[in-house]
Amino acid sequence: MLKYLLKRLFWMVPLLIGISLISFLIIHLAPGDITTTTDFDPKASEESRQKLRELYNLDKPVIVQYGLWLQRMVKLDFGTSFASHQRPVFWKTKDKDGNVTPGMIQEALPITLLINVLSLGLIIIIALPLGVISALTQNRLPDRAITLFVFIGFAIPGFWLALLLMYWTGVVNDWLPISGLHSLGAEHMHWLAYAWDALKHLALPVLISALSGLAGIALFVRNGMLDVLHQDYITTARAKGLPENTVVYGHALRNALLPLITIFGLAIPGLIGGSVIAESIFAIPGMGKLFYDAVLMRDFPVIMGILTIGSALTLLGNLLADLAYAWADPRVRRGVMQ
Repeated sequence: MLKYLLKRLFWMVPLLIGISLISFLIIHLAPGDITTTTDFDPKASEESRQKLRELYNLDKPVIVQYGLWLQRMVKLDFGTSFASHQRPVFWKTKDKDGNVTPGMIQEALPITLLINVLSLGLIIIIALPLGVISALTQNRLPDRAITLFVFIGFAIPGFWLALLLMYWTGVVNDWLPISGLHSLGAEHMHWLAYAWDALKHLALPVLISALSGLAGIALFVRNGMLDVLHQDYITTARAKGLPENTVVYGHALRNALLPLITIFGLAIPGLIGGSVIAESIFAIPGMGKLFYDAVLMRDFPVIMGILTIGSALTLLGNLLADLAYAWADPRVRRGVMQ
């Protein structure tokens, strides 16, 4: 396993470089750059725009720009934002006077990870029982009702449902806040009130982020359970007189969930990508909203920083999924060691 782990870690480096190169080239194929945002400024002359391009090396060939960016990226330095605040993209910096400027991704990434972890927890808590019940009641009323719910979950656009819930729970009934992470003056609350305020603000974003994944995982568990329940070892377990709960949850469900390890590993990029909609609609200062704002501003350093971090998390998620699969299934572990 150690040899396999080292080999996978070694190949992650060229993969990450290749992904970053393709992303860099695609970004620069898009029309416009940071100077495009000054088109509506009457005081911005062509000379000032040219100086701005020279300042950020935008006047150099694309491959030279990528080489300069790669030199900084190796040192985990993604540069500074093109925006007027000139904040570091990835990590905090300290000037000669000792003033600390927090990094943009450093602030946004924990918020997105928190929303995604809560979404995954909600998906697991709800999707697993739904999938099991649907499989055990195949072609009966509960199965048909759950299947209908799954297809509705696939069909409903996330942004439309988000706006609908915002109007219903925040405008009409005033049950939940509809934007931000905290209420005004929340920093002066008691810690319990502060935590409750944060949970109320996160309720809708977490629900919207979990909806599409919830439908997919429930259907996946249902199909996996149906395949496993018809295996010979399940028939043998029932013939031995084992209780039905032991057969279903101790034998069938355990084996049906093995492919889910891979699904959750591949879900990381989908969750980060899906957070763009939820965070933009609910004004959550996470990676999704940061990426959306950076695209609108042609802020190349921020875009590349987010894409690189997302790619690294995707490769790491795939690696952890493969290791977990090998740990859970002895047959895979033998194949890896060979």
